[in-house]
This record gives sequence, structure tokens and C-alpha cells, in this order.
Amino acid sequence: MLTVGLFPNTKKQGVATVLEWLIHFLQENKVNVRMPAEAAAAMEHPELGCSREVLGAELAVALTLGGDGTLLCTAREVAPYGVPVCGINMGQLGFLTEIELADLAPSMERLVRGEYSIEDRPMLEAVVDRPEGALVAASALNDVVIAKGGFSRMIRLKLYIGDRLTANYPADGLIVATATGSTGYSLSAGGPIVSPNLPVTIITPICPHSLNTRSLVVSDTEEIRIVTQATHEDIVLTVDGQTLHNLRSGDKILVRRSPFQARFVKLSGSSFYESLRTKLRRSDPDDPA
Repeated sequence: MLTVGLFPNTKKQGVATVLEWLIHFLQENKVNVRMPAEAAAAMEHPELGCSREVLGAELAVALTLGGDGTLLCTAREVAPYGVPVCGINMGQLGFLTEIELADLAPSMERLVRGEYSIEDRPMLEAVVDRPEGALVAASALNDVVIAKGGFSRMIRLKLYIGDRLTANYPADGLIVATATGSTGYSLSAGGPIVSPNLPVTIITPICPHSLNTRSLVVSDTEEIRIVTQATHEDIVLTVDGQTLHNLRSGDKILVRRSPFQARFVKLSGSSFYESLRTKLRRSDPDDPA
């Protein structure tokens, strides 16, 4: 029997209604439904709850209900188990999510029939190297960001590609993004849009104090090392905008390709470039498709 996991953002408005419809539809179609125990309790379906370890071992597909943030969090969680993720967009942009609410019923019918493909996306791994030992921060599907915290003064970041000093950025921070993450924070900071099919990593400074600083695109097989320098200790490391670690001046942050991959369910057959046109509005809404 097919087993599907439901990962709702319990704080999203309207999520309970969509969740109830999904549970009814999937069970009517003889699909085994599971949820993380805490989410199942919050949504008043404790009978569907189980541990995250059991979810990773049993699931054929993970369905997220929320926006890109919910999908990113779930993708990182199930990536070590090889479970593919499919996002139902209940946010605003939903660039990474596959299903819009208007298409929910036919999309679920295709999913139950197995009419979908799987697209693998590389991930990054961040490691904070300190004299007392290394701290593995987390895997990232979109980006790893080193930035100043609430303090107003800039920081200086030395960038090494392999063993070579490549740049010394006086800036508010530095974004190291996958090709998937090129349409996220990196894009907002002036970085390029990169097809997710390309095996590259994008390095984009945040508000650099220089007139000639640009993004750098390197192979995703290269190890990136960033050394923090600041006269204060208000430096933070974020992973996909969600996981937070406090850094110290002098920390070395290693960013490399993760041993895990995120797996995306593709139902609609729409391309990355179509998503650019429709979701990032790169053409006039009245232009012909």
C-alpha cells in the first residue's frame, strides 16, 4: 500500500480545511496516511502521528502544506531517507512548490496513480571549524548565509575556494547558494538566476562595501571556506533562512556539497523557465504563453 506523509504548516490560515480534504481523499483511495506526531496532535489527528524516524523509513512521498519554507524544512528532514517531496502552495510565491490549490484534486489523482517523475536537487552542507572541534550546522537546499546580526557594523569575510584565497569582502554578509537557491535570497541580493540542472554553487555578497563586487559561480564539487573577521561577536549562520547558529570572529565555515540530495515530485510537466515566467512575472500577464 502506498504511504504518504502530510507535513502541514500548522500556523497557516486555511491549512485545516485542505488537510481534512487530503486525508479523506487519500484514505478513500486506499493510501496509508502518516503525519509527524506533533503536527498530528496540533491538527487533531493523533491517530495519524508517528515519529520522524518511522516517517523516513515508511514514506513513498512527503506532501507539504504551506509555502517554500515548509517545503525546504521538510526536504532537509527527509533527504537522508531518499523520500521525494511535493509541495502544495498555501503561501504567496511558492516558487518551489508543485501544486496550486486550484489544481489540488487532479494533482492528487495523478499522484495516487503514480503519474509523476522525480527530480533530484543537490544540497549543501555547512561545517563550523573551531579549535575545540567542528560543528556540523546542517544541510541546505537553498543557501547557507553568514551575516551580521542586529549590530549595525559590517563584517569582513575572507573567501577561499579550495586552498586559494579568492576574495576579501567588507560586507553585511555572504550567501552561498545552490542552483535551486539562486531564485531565493541570492536573487534578492543581486545574484544571477541559474537553472537547477547546472552543478554549480553561487556566492553572492550582501551589501558589499565596494563598487566592483559581483557574484561568483563555481563548480559544486569545490569546497568553499569562509573566515569571519569582526570587532564584535554579532555574527550569525543561517541555513535555508531557518536554522540559526551564533558565530565568533575567527570562525572558519566550510561549505561543500552534501552527501544527500533533495528529491522533488514533478506532476505538471511545467519547466523551470515556465515557473520563472509565471511565478516571478518576467513577462507581462497579457503576453501569450
